[in-house]
Amino acid sequence: MKIQYYKEPGLREDYVDVHFREETEKLGMIRDFFSSFGSIIGKKDDILCKLHPGSIYYLEVVDRKLFAYQEKEVYQLDCSMRYFLDGFAGNGFVQIGKSMIVNLYKVARVKADLNMRLKLFMDNGETLILNRTYKKSFLSALAHMQEVHYEGGAL
Repeated sequence: MKIQYYKEPGLREDYVDVHFREETEKLGMIRDFFSSFGSIIGKKDDILCKLHPGSIYYLEVVDRKLFAYQEKEVYQLDCSMRYFLDGFAGNGFVQIGKSMIVNLYKVARVKADLNMRLKLFMDNGETLILNRTYKKSFLSALAHMQEVHYEGGAL
């Protein structure tokens, strides 16, 4: 991969263009890096923390409160699931149930389950169940990612 830097003092705003022939794992990592500059505030034990979307494995609504699950930490977010999806869907987040969102970049593998559901095996060892209502949109988003292995049929 070739990288070039140009200093242009007359620019009103800094910007980065990425040119590529095909989607690759390296390109996904670059995309994750740049999208991680966006952040959201989470609360744990009455302490506010800035969370980077790339560090979140999945989100779940419990008792009308949205929680973000990282590898080992859980934070409460002060926003709705819809607000989060609207702001961060481009970062690999997709809805997998009425009250759950998953970060596709944190899914290690997918396996078919009973009743046309799917089991999602996460990088941190957790297993999530994808509701069949959300299967089509999930598989569509998943088809663009090469690092996830789907056991159970063609995408």
